[in-house]
Amino acid sequence: MTTWSPRRRWAMVVMVTVIAIAAGMVTIAWARRIASPWPEMAGTPYEIPLGSDGCPVIEEQRQFVDAPGALVPPGATEVLLCITPTTLRSQGPAVADPPRQRVLRAGAADFVALLNQLPNRNDAWRQWQRLHSGWWPDAAPEPMGESCLLGGHSHEHSFVLRYPNRPPVPLIYTCGGQAGGITTGTRTRMDDTKPHLVDEFLTRFRQQ
Repeated sequence: MTTWSPRRRWAMVVMVTVIAIAAGMVTIAWARRIASPWPEMAGTPYEIPLGSDGCPVIEEQRQFVDAPGALVPPGATEVLLCITPTTLRSQGPAVADPPRQRVLRAGAADFVALLNQLPNRNDAWRQWQRLHSGWWPDAAPEPMGESCLLGGHSHEHSFVLRYPNRPPVPLIYTCGGQAGGITTGTRTRMDDTKPHLVDEFLTRFRQQ
C-alpha cells in the first residue's frame, strides 16, 4: 500500500479544493445564465382604445407591461384582424392595400387558445437559449419586447377579440408591424415562432 507524504497529501487537498471551488463557481454562473432575466410583473396596465371602425387605436409609444396569467379570456366568438397603413405606406410603390379588416368566426376559440399558449418573454428567451446557445448559455439581451429594432413598417397589425357577454379585448404589437410582443395592455406575450399570429390567422380565415 502506497504511503503519501504529508506534503503530497496537502497538495492533493489543495487541488481537490480548488477544483471544487471552480466547479461551484461555474455551476452558479450557469444557473444565473439560465435564470429568468426579467421580472414577471412589469409596467403599469393601460387601456387600448378602439376607434370608430372597431380597430385598436395604436399609439406611437407603447409601454411594456406584463403579469402572470392567461393573455386573454376564453370564450371569444370572433377574432378581428385589423391592417392599418402607416405613413411609410404612402411613400411606397402603388400596390393595392390588403383589406383593412377580416373576421374569423369558425375556429375563433382555437385561435384564442393559441394566443394563450404564447410564451412570456422569460420563457421565450429560455427557448432561444436551448435552441441556439452552445455549451454555455448566451447572456440575455436588452429587455425583450421593450427595445425595438430601428426600421419602419408599411402596415400596423392588430387584433380584437369579440365576446358575447363581455367587452372586446384589443391586442397590439409592442414594436409595430408584427414585431416584438403582442399585448392587451395588461400582459405581453412573444409572437416569435413560425407561423406568426397574422399568418396563422390568415390561414384559418381562408379555411373557414
